[in-house]
Amino acid sequence: MTGSTAALAHLDRTGTVRIATRTEDGREIVTKIWAVVVDGQAYIRNAYGDSSKWYARVRRSGRAAFVDGGERYDVTAELVTDEATNARVDDAFNRKYAGSGSALRMMVTGDVRASTLRVTPVGG
Repeated sequence: MTGSTAALAHLDRTGTVRIATRTEDGREIVTKIWAVVVDGQAYIRNAYGDSSKWYARVRRSGRAAFVDGGERYDVTAELVTDEATNARVDDAFNRKYAGSGSALRMMVTGDVRASTLRVTPVGG
């Protein structure tokens, strides 16, 4: 399994993933978030928009990593703006996190949809 394949499999099968971001002074901070995979591509969203520190760090650097025990999956991140992709990401969140109540409802609202990031594994 390539690094890219392993990263996507991890994001697809894991309910709450751990994203590692770096502060401006280089410290790494790990935050638990949700992620989905749609058509072989991973996506993340932030329920609190740019006011969330982890999200602001990813947007600033365009990079992050997902950590899982001893595994580390480096990724790049880019903002998603097209409606068709966001609709598919909504569907994926609704399927994966069904039963999560208000937390799920928050993740598929207009403002949060605008925070959708496509994360692409680095390397292979």
